[in-house]
Amino acid sequence: MNSRNPLHEQQLERLTHQALRQLPPCHAPASLEARVLREIELRAAAQQRGIGIARWPAAARALLIAACALCVPLVWMLVARLRGHMSQVLADSGVAHVVQGVSSTSHTFLSLGNLAARLAHLIPQDWLLGGLFIVGAVYAVLIALGYLLLSSTLPHSKAHSA
Repeated sequence: MNSRNPLHEQQLERLTHQALRQLPPCHAPASLEARVLREIELRAAAQQRGIGIARWPAAARALLIAACALCVPLVWMLVARLRGHMSQVLADSGVAHVVQGVSSTSHTFLSLGNLAARLAHLIPQDWLLGGLFIVGAVYAVLIALGYLLLSSTLPHSKAHSA
């Protein structure tokens, strides 16, 4: 036996609708729209900042990894060249005995401090500035390349294009 009566249900539904229609309309606060739009913009901005290389397209990631891999031999050659020149400078300046004559821990730190100070005076300033410039330029190029690849693959919203 079914305890529900369809006529009673329809009458109850009609009375409920009639009672709800008699209620005054409920309006949202005037500031709600502005708050909702601001929150949407904040979340979109937070999501943009949170995009890491893992979410880049595979081609962009591969290109960035290839660019980084191309920098490895360049750095390797630069380090080998500097190492050869530094060993020559150490041999010519008599600093090599400082590294070989280390006998205790305190003497080691003092010797390393002396070595660092002497090397700082022996390395030409042009080399230091040139090395810093090269490292900065390579870093800037890689960052710019990653930014361009990422910005060209992400869809632009209408808000940004207007």
